[in-house]
Formats: sequence, structure tokens, C-alpha cells
Amino acid sequence: MRPYQVATETITALVATTVAGLSLAMPIDFGWTSNTSALQLDLMAYSLPRAIAAGVLVAMISAVLITTLGSIVIAWATALGGLIALTVNHIFGHQTEPSSALSTLNFIDSLAGGLVLGALGAAVLHHRLPAYGWTLGIITSVLLGSVSPMPHLGGVLRDGSGPSAWESMEMPPLWMLELALVLVAIGTLLNRNRKPAERPSIELPLAPILAGVVLVLVTVASAEWLARHGDTFAGIGVAVVTTVATALIAAMLLPGRDGELVLVTVGLSAVGSAALAAELPAWTIPVAVAITVFGMWYGTRRGAAMTCLVLILLLGLFTAITANSDRAILTVGGTAALAWLVGYGLTSANPRFVPNRVLATMIIFIPSAVLGLRDYVARGHYAMQDSSKAVVCTVVSEDTSAPGWTASLIVIGCIGGLYALRHNRSASTEPGGDTGDANDSGAEPTQA
Repeated sequence: MRPYQVATETITALVATTVAGLSLAMPIDFGWTSNTSALQLDLMAYSLPRAIAAGVLVAMISAVLITTLGSIVIAWATALGGLIALTVNHIFGHQTEPSSALSTLNFIDSLAGGLVLGALGAAVLHHRLPAYGWTLGIITSVLLGSVSPMPHLGGVLRDGSGPSAWESMEMPPLWMLELALVLVAIGTLLNRNRKPAERPSIELPLAPILAGVVLVLVTVASAEWLARHGDTFAGIGVAVVTTVATALIAAMLLPGRDGELVLVTVGLSAVGSAALAAELPAWTIPVAVAITVFGMWYGTRRGAAMTCLVLILLLGLFTAITANSDRAILTVGGTAALAWLVGYGLTSANPRFVPNRVLATMIIFIPSAVLGLRDYVARGHYAMQDSSKAVVCTVVSEDTSAPGWTASLIVIGCIGGLYALRHNRSASTEPGGDTGDANDSGAEPTQA
């Protein structure tokens, strides 16, 4: 490609994946939601993990189908269609009544966001700089999502005020959606005559689809279970074993050593759910993005999946040990380390098949078991006690270090899984997770 086209695709991938990632992971938050009934908000919050899971599956399936077709123009056109759906959904959302079903609009947002992520992955992951833009856009969307506070259900906010004092913050804003739409439309025009990056295949590779379905469904189920039953060691142990076993099964289903990145991102998701601050100040986002870029740069040069998992384990142990400390410097330091590790981890392994990279990267959006446990710990254990005068609700505080220790156990399991994967695929000798065997679809190695 010509230099101007590479630059255009890189910027487009960065902006569009940021928008799509926010649409996928964040609940819709239009200005009129503060007047919506508590039931509608409750239903949206309850369905949010399922909406994210559905969007992740759409991203993975669309990447598989488009890569199998081998058409770059179809990939760009599909991403354009997904952004049109996102824009229409947001415009419609602002014009509807407060009684509208928020959960339905949120599902549409997540599905369209997943479609954009998967289609753009199939379009740009064959080239190094656009692939960096795609990966960095996903990470940026996660960081921006941490700035926007989640709506507090139940009618009372932290300062004791009611819902009328809640200032809505729509993520992504409409202007960002329109900018992404224009950039992707330009990218579609520039690529209308592009030759296929891969030779078309009449065989649909089912391994990435099966791996994605198993991983997504089990992960969401584990998160929801610990969000309600995070008070027993047995429940936590089952969630840890289930998470590790599912990650290993998904990694084994992928060809060669493509599954290495799955194990890395499962570990990143677990520790990130424990280490990332609930709400980040806006000024920290540019700093965190810069640290992430440095991690990506270092990962492309000295990336090693096993080293990355060991570093993730150290961060998990640090998070568990310092969980009861309220020092801001520890929170900032942990967030900076996490940002670097995410950039390093997502470039420390290099799957040969594009949908496998899409699947592994999208894991960071899925609510992990550690996130469910962290939610349970934050709420505490509620118990109703009878008294002679009234029913009293007591709150029993949980151990705030539990998410950190649970994440560390998951990472230890991922390290063992990575060793098992390499032992099983010992015939593959190329570094960075590449394999010497061609995959079934004839895909070229990804570039990030």
C-alpha cells in the first residue's frame, strides 16, 4: 500500500475500534436515561454482560466469515454497515421516550460494535501499522470506559443525592461516531479495488468459532456466579478451575500455537479486573495510552508469552498484597503497570490466522470471574435479621484482597496451560507463537 493509505487506515482503525469498543462494552447512557424507570435501568444492567458476550461472538464470527471470503472490500463495507447501525441507534435513542426498552437498544449497540471490531480486524490485521491502530483502539476504549462512571442503580448516588443529580455521559459521543463513520467510508472507497489479502476458501474453519463460543459462555457464567456467590472458597475454586480449563480448551482448539495469545489475554483479563481502578481521572488516559504504546513497541521486539504471564502474575500478587492499602500512588502504579502489560501482552504472541487474533483480543471485553468476585466484594454480603421492632439489614465486609489472589491463581493456571500447549505443539519452533504449518484457511500471518 501507498504511505498515505497506510496512514489513513491506521488512523481509521484507531478511531473506529475505539468507538466500537465503547459501544460494545459500555451501557448506553443517553441524556434521558435519568428519567427512565428503575426497572428499565435494572434490566439494562442485568443484561449488560450478555450483550457484551453477544457482541464478542459477533466480532469473532464476522472475522471468520470475512477472512474465509478473502475480500478486503467486503470487510470494509461490513464495518461501514456496522457503524451506520450504531449511528442510527444513537440518533433513534435520543429521540425516543424514556419508557423505551434500554436493554434492547443496548443489545443493538453491542452487536453492531462487535460487527465493526470483527470486520475491521479482518480488513487491517494483515498490515503492521493498521494492526497497531486496531489493537490500540481496543485498549483505548477500555481505558475510556473506566473514566465514565457506571450508573448507580437503586435511586441514591454516593453523595446521597437522587437520580436527578446524575449527569449523563454518553460513551461514545455522537460526534465520535460520525467521525468514525466518515473515516471508514473513506477507507471503503480507497479499498474498493484492493486484491484479496488471502486466497478464498470454501471451507469454513469451525475451530475459532467453537473456541470462542465455549470461552465466552463459560466466562460470563463464571462471572455471574461469583457476583452472587463469592463468599465460599469452593465457589471461587470452581470458578478458577473452570476459567483455566476453558482457556486451555480454547487454546488447544486453535491451530499451531495460535492459542498462546488466548492464555495471555485470559490472564490479563483476570488481573486487569482486579488491578484496574474503578474510575480513572480523565487526565490519566493519555499517560496510560502512551505507556500502552511503549508496551506494544517492546512486545513486537522482545515479545515472549511466558515472560508476559510471569509479569502478569507479579502484578496480580502485588494487587492482592496491597488491596487493603488506600495509597493513591499504589493505584496509579498498578494502573500504569497494567497498561504496559496489556500493550506488551497483546503483541507478545503472533497468531497466524486473523480470526484467532480477534478472538484472543476480544477476551479483554468479557466480564471475567474476577470481575464478578470484585463486584461481590464491593457490595459485601447482605443479611436480613429479624428483631422485635423491625427487620434489620446488616452488611458483612468481604476480604478486598480476594480478587487479587483469585486472579493470581488463574494466571498460574494459564502458565501451566501455556507449558502444556507448547509441549503438545512441540513441532512448532518459530518464536512469537508462529507455527511452521499452514493453517486450514491459508491465512497469512498477522502483523501485530
